[in-house]
Amino acid sequence: MKVLPVKRRLINHHTPSPQGDWHLISICYPESLLPETVTVVKSAKQSYQPTQEVLQMMEIFRQMVNDCLRMGLENNTSTLKKLSRLCYSALAGYDIISYYKLHAIAKAAGILANRKQSIKRGYPTRIPYMKHTSLISCYGFKIANGILQIPLGDRLYFDILLNSYTKKILSDPAVIVRSFTLAASNTVSICYSKEVAGIGWTATAGVDRNLANVTYGNNERVIMFDVSQATKVVENTRSVTRSFKRNDVRMRKMITDKYGRRRRNRVHQLLHKVSKAIVQDAKKRKVAIVFEDITFIRRLYQKGNGQGRGYRSKLNSWPFFELKRQVEYKAAWEGVKVITLTKGKTRGTSQLCPRCGKRVQESRRDDPFHRRQLWCPDCQRWMDRDVAAAMNVARKGGEVFHRSEGLAGEAVVQEPGSVTPAILKVDASKSSRCELKVDSVARQPRT
Repeated sequence: MKVLPVKRRLINHHTPSPQGDWHLISICYPESLLPETVTVVKSAKQSYQPTQEVLQMMEIFRQMVNDCLRMGLENNTSTLKKLSRLCYSALAGYDIISYYKLHAIAKAAGILANRKQSIKRGYPTRIPYMKHTSLISCYGFKIANGILQIPLGDRLYFDILLNSYTKKILSDPAVIVRSFTLAASNTVSICYSKEVAGIGWTATAGVDRNLANVTYGNNERVIMFDVSQATKVVENTRSVTRSFKRNDVRMRKMITDKYGRRRRNRVHQLLHKVSKAIVQDAKKRKVAIVFEDITFIRRLYQKGNGQGRGYRSKLNSWPFFELKRQVEYKAAWEGVKVITLTKGKTRGTSQLCPRCGKRVQESRRDDPFHRRQLWCPDCQRWMDRDVAAAMNVARKGGEVFHRSEGLAGEAVVQEPGSVTPAILKVDASKSSRCELKVDSVARQPRT
């Protein structure tokens, strides 16, 4: 038998042995399992000032989409091919460029397909209708000298001057512009894509999302991002909207929407700093980001659970999914792998010691010195529960992936003391330009 040499990559992760000691497992990672090149899509959004002719084209586009929706419902058609055969000749009466008609049919087909999926899943649906005007196309437009030229017909174009941010993004030679979308809010979105080669990751880092902080890291280093400012923004907005006494429903709704948009923008800006710092650190250290599935966690804070109105309002405004969404699309753009574990795999991440794997004890409510900390009887030490959860999520993410790939390895004994990570505390609200600024460095509290 002739043994051929095989290229392989080593991945290290930790797993507890039955005796309670920790061992370092060296996993052989074949080159064939490395992530391949994928196409990633993003969009850049900016404001513009439309002309009367552009507004008229947007209204025509809306009418064409509604006509396609009506004909699709009458004939029970939701696929693009059948809807095109059915509607294209019916749209001949609209005085607009032909490829706008194709995009109106595609827009209607997408709406009808989503409605069909909702009906299959048992969700109540309404008769689809496009309310706001828009204009979408991936044909005929040009970008030259920092100007987006949108075709109007008869070889005429509507020019939109791109801002410096959009021009900087589109100046990348690897970026391919795919389409544009004009919205009723006087904004234009330019869709672009590029080919991204996946990074061969060598470890995993878990993300533990909480109301006041986001903890990210593994057994080597843990970063705690303070996002308590987001909770303060939500509470201030709620107190302001409650103070409205004017007995005019329309005015109260308009002002409430205004403050709601301001709250959303402030919270999202804070989360953008955290998500960008996480993705940059993962790319630099070549680690895969691991999330736990907490999709239905809001069921714990429903009305009738015996909780106060203020407490339920605070927890239901927790933007845990927005952080995951931002990390996922930014990680895909940088080639960083994101793993989402099931509920069964992440059950008890805050109840197990990341060092020995044994069950830990929570601190008493009357103990002010060990708030949100856990006590391990075997290790005889206190640990932060958020740090323990992030380390356990990272470890389980590596175990699940390697078990699914059927990879084998050999055990190498590691000293128990080296499992203790360095904890970096970062105030996300004070980080400028999404830079990672460490406020303090902490260690696990001593016994």
